[in-house]
Amino acid sequence: MKKLLWPLCVIAVLLSAAGLGFTLAYLTEELTYDQIAGYDVALPVVYADRGAGTPAYAHRSIRILHEGDCPGLRDTPITAQGAAPGRAALNALQGETYTRLLPSVRPEEGGIALREVSGCSSWCIAYWDGKHLWLPGEKDGQWRGCRPSDPDRLEKTLEFLCK
Repeated sequence: MKKLLWPLCVIAVLLSAAGLGFTLAYLTEELTYDQIAGYDVALPVVYADRGAGTPAYAHRSIRILHEGDCPGLRDTPITAQGAAPGRAALNALQGETYTRLLPSVRPEEGGIALREVSGCSSWCIAYWDGKHLWLPGEKDGQWRGCRPSDPDRLEKTLEFLCK
Protein backbone atom coordinates (compact mmCIF):
# COMPACT_ATOMS: atom_id res chain seq x y z
CA MET A 1 0.00 0.00 0.00
CA LYS A 2 2.91 2.36 0.79
CA LYS A 3 4.39 1.80 -2.67
CA LEU A 4 1.15 2.99 -4.29
CA LEU A 5 0.92 6.10 -2.06
CA TRP A 6 4.26 7.65 -3.07
CA PRO A 7 3.52 7.99 -6.80
CA LEU A 8 0.13 9.51 -6.02
CA CYS A 9 1.72 12.06 -3.68
CA VAL A 10 4.32 12.97 -6.30
CA ILE A 11 1.63 13.40 -8.96
CA ALA A 12 -0.44 15.60 -6.59
CA VAL A 13 2.58 17.82 -5.83
CA LEU A 14 3.44 18.18 -9.53
CA LEU A 15 -0.14 19.09 -10.45
CA SER A 16 -0.28 21.63 -7.61
CA ALA A 17 2.99 23.20 -8.73
CA ALA A 18 1.75 23.45 -12.32
CA GLY A 19 -1.52 25.02 -11.16
CA LEU A 20 0.33 27.56 -9.02
CA GLY A 21 2.63 28.38 -11.94
CA PHE A 22 -0.31 29.02 -14.28
CA THR A 23 -2.02 31.19 -11.65
CA LEU A 24 1.11 33.30 -11.10
CA ALA A 25 1.60 33.68 -14.86
CA TYR A 26 -2.03 34.82 -15.19
CA LEU A 27 -1.72 37.39 -12.38
CA THR A 28 1.63 38.81 -13.53
CA GLU A 29 0.90 39.14 -17.25
CA GLU A 30 1.45 42.76 -18.29
CA LEU A 31 -1.46 44.35 -20.13
CA THR A 32 -1.88 47.71 -21.86
CA TYR A 33 -4.65 50.19 -21.10
CA ASP A 34 -6.22 49.55 -24.50
CA GLN A 35 -6.40 45.81 -23.76
CA ILE A 36 -8.12 46.25 -20.40
CA ALA A 37 -10.41 49.09 -21.49
CA GLY A 38 -11.57 47.24 -24.58
CA TYR A 39 -12.51 43.93 -22.89
CA ASP A 40 -9.76 42.19 -24.91
CA VAL A 41 -8.59 40.31 -21.81
CA ALA A 42 -10.49 38.79 -18.94
CA LEU A 43 -10.17 40.55 -15.59
CA PRO A 44 -11.75 39.39 -12.33
CA VAL A 45 -15.03 41.19 -11.70
CA VAL A 46 -16.01 42.84 -8.42
CA TYR A 47 -19.61 43.87 -7.73
CA ALA A 48 -19.65 47.37 -6.22
CA ASP A 49 -21.65 50.45 -7.13
CA ARG A 50 -21.67 53.11 -4.43
CA GLY A 51 -23.13 56.06 -6.26
CA ALA A 52 -22.87 58.19 -9.36
CA GLY A 53 -21.71 55.16 -11.33
CA THR A 54 -18.44 54.63 -9.45
CA PRO A 55 -17.33 51.58 -7.41
CA ALA A 56 -16.64 53.77 -4.34
CA TYR A 57 -17.27 57.39 -3.31
CA ALA A 58 -14.98 59.62 -5.35
CA HIS A 59 -13.76 62.81 -3.69
CA ARG A 60 -12.61 64.33 -6.97
CA SER A 61 -13.13 63.83 -10.65
CA ILE A 62 -11.46 64.61 -13.94
CA ARG A 63 -13.73 65.39 -16.87
CA ILE A 64 -12.64 64.06 -20.21
CA LEU A 65 -13.94 66.51 -22.77
CA HIS A 66 -13.58 66.32 -26.53
CA GLU A 67 -12.42 69.27 -28.56
CA GLY A 68 -15.27 70.76 -30.59
CA ASP A 69 -18.00 69.14 -28.45
CA CYS A 70 -20.61 71.29 -26.67
CA PRO A 71 -21.31 69.52 -23.35
CA GLY A 72 -24.41 70.35 -21.34
CA LEU A 73 -26.04 73.63 -22.22
CA ARG A 74 -22.90 75.33 -23.51
CA ASP A 75 -23.19 77.31 -26.71
CA THR A 76 -19.46 77.44 -27.32
CA PRO A 77 -17.48 74.33 -28.25
CA ILE A 78 -14.66 72.99 -26.09
CA THR A 79 -11.27 74.33 -27.09
CA ALA A 80 -8.01 72.38 -27.20
CA GLN A 81 -7.02 74.07 -23.93
CA GLY A 82 -10.26 72.95 -22.27
CA ALA A 83 -9.81 69.36 -23.44
CA ALA A 84 -6.12 69.19 -22.41
CA PRO A 85 -6.56 67.92 -18.79
CA GLY A 86 -8.73 65.00 -19.89
CA ARG A 87 -6.37 64.16 -22.73
CA ALA A 88 -3.42 64.25 -20.29
CA ALA A 89 -5.29 61.88 -17.93
CA LEU A 90 -5.93 59.42 -20.76
CA ASN A 91 -2.29 59.66 -21.84
CA ALA A 92 -1.20 58.89 -18.26
CA LEU A 93 -3.45 55.80 -18.20
CA GLN A 94 -2.17 54.65 -21.58
CA GLY A 95 1.45 55.16 -20.51
CA GLU A 96 1.21 52.41 -17.87
CA THR A 97 1.16 48.64 -18.10
CA TYR A 98 -1.22 46.78 -15.79
CA THR A 99 -1.48 43.44 -14.02
CA ARG A 100 -4.62 41.71 -12.80
CA LEU A 101 -5.83 41.84 -9.20
CA LEU A 102 -7.14 39.04 -7.07
CA PRO A 103 -10.95 39.01 -6.89
CA SER A 104 -10.78 39.61 -3.13
CA VAL A 105 -9.43 43.19 -3.57
CA ARG A 106 -12.09 45.91 -3.30
CA PRO A 107 -12.00 49.58 -4.37
CA GLU A 108 -11.21 52.11 -1.65
CA GLU A 109 -13.16 55.28 -0.92
CA GLY A 110 -11.97 58.79 -1.72
CA GLY A 111 -10.45 58.24 -5.13
CA ILE A 112 -10.58 60.06 -8.43
CA ALA A 113 -13.32 59.36 -10.96
CA LEU A 114 -12.50 59.85 -14.63
CA ARG A 115 -15.70 60.85 -16.39
CA GLU A 116 -16.17 61.14 -20.12
CA VAL A 117 -18.56 63.93 -21.10
CA SER A 118 -20.37 64.08 -24.41
CA GLY A 119 -23.35 66.34 -24.92
CA CYS A 120 -25.59 66.11 -21.86
CA SER A 121 -24.30 62.67 -20.89
CA SER A 122 -21.51 61.81 -18.49
CA TRP A 123 -20.26 58.35 -17.54
CA CYS A 124 -17.40 57.00 -15.48
CA ILE A 125 -14.74 55.34 -17.64
CA ALA A 126 -12.31 54.65 -14.78
CA TYR A 127 -11.86 55.06 -11.02
CA TRP A 128 -8.47 55.49 -9.37
CA ASP A 129 -8.39 54.64 -5.64
CA GLY A 130 -4.75 55.52 -5.05
CA LYS A 131 -3.38 52.02 -5.65
CA HIS A 132 -5.54 50.36 -8.30
CA LEU A 133 -7.37 51.37 -11.44
CA TRP A 134 -10.98 50.21 -11.70
CA LEU A 135 -12.78 49.97 -15.03
CA PRO A 136 -16.50 49.34 -15.53
CA GLY A 137 -17.53 45.80 -16.35
CA GLU A 138 -19.98 44.66 -18.96
CA LYS A 139 -22.96 44.98 -16.58
CA ASP A 140 -24.01 47.74 -14.19
CA GLY A 141 -22.32 47.44 -10.82
CA GLN A 142 -19.43 45.34 -12.16
CA TRP A 143 -15.91 46.73 -11.85
CA ARG A 144 -12.64 45.21 -13.04
CA GLY A 145 -9.50 46.09 -11.11
CA CYS A 146 -5.87 46.18 -12.16
CA ARG A 147 -2.56 47.40 -10.74
CA PRO A 148 -0.45 49.89 -12.75
CA SER A 149 3.27 49.37 -13.23
CA ASP A 150 4.09 52.70 -11.51
CA PRO A 151 1.21 53.68 -9.19
CA ASP A 152 3.13 56.60 -7.66
CA ARG A 153 3.67 58.29 -11.01
CA LEU A 154 0.03 57.76 -12.00
CA GLU A 155 -1.13 59.11 -8.62
CA LYS A 156 0.99 62.27 -8.98
CA THR A 157 -0.26 62.88 -12.51
CA LEU A 158 -3.93 62.45 -11.63
CA GLU A 159 -3.58 64.56 -8.46
CA PHE A 160 -1.97 67.34 -10.51
CA LEU A 161 -4.78 67.22 -13.06
CA CYS A 162 -7.44 67.48 -10.33
CA LYS A 163 -6.11 70.88 -9.21
